[in-house]
Amino acid sequence: MTVTWQTVSSSYALNNFMKAILISFILFVTGLQAISQCDRKVTWYATKGEMYDGNSTLLDTKVDSIFLETDPQKIMLRFKSDQKALEGTVNEKTCDWKEPFRNGKTVYHASVFLDDKTSNAVFTVEGKDGKIKLSLSMEARPDKKFIIYIDTYEEVK
Repeated sequence: MTVTWQTVSSSYALNNFMKAILISFILFVTGLQAISQCDRKVTWYATKGEMYDGNSTLLDTKVDSIFLETDPQKIMLRFKSDQKALEGTVNEKTCDWKEPFRNGKTVYHASVFLDDKTSNAVFTVEGKDGKIKLSLSMEARPDKKFIIYIDTYEEVK
């Protein structure tokens, strides 16, 4: 068999084409996983939460079993030591995860019932290098911001 530059260059082009298809497929599957993460019910578990004022000064730290449940329609945050849960109806959601449950963010704009009134709230679940935290701010408490450090999570089937 005689090898010519034409044979080598066409083989090289085919090889690069196959690599491009494989990389595109991997990116597509990863993107689907990230999107499907946002459309599933997830229970997030934490043991530490912090409350800050409007100047980002730490006001309080609470160590407790903390549960956050998210799904496309509703969101619920509950401390084990408190029987009342903060529940909300999701009005809008943006989801952008590069790696599911590792690197990315989901922002839930929700209506919550707090102190006998309805208030707008923003729940942000954000992951950086596998460390996940929840940030919560509410119209009813504009001078407070809450950060909860997520330890584990599970997708509810």
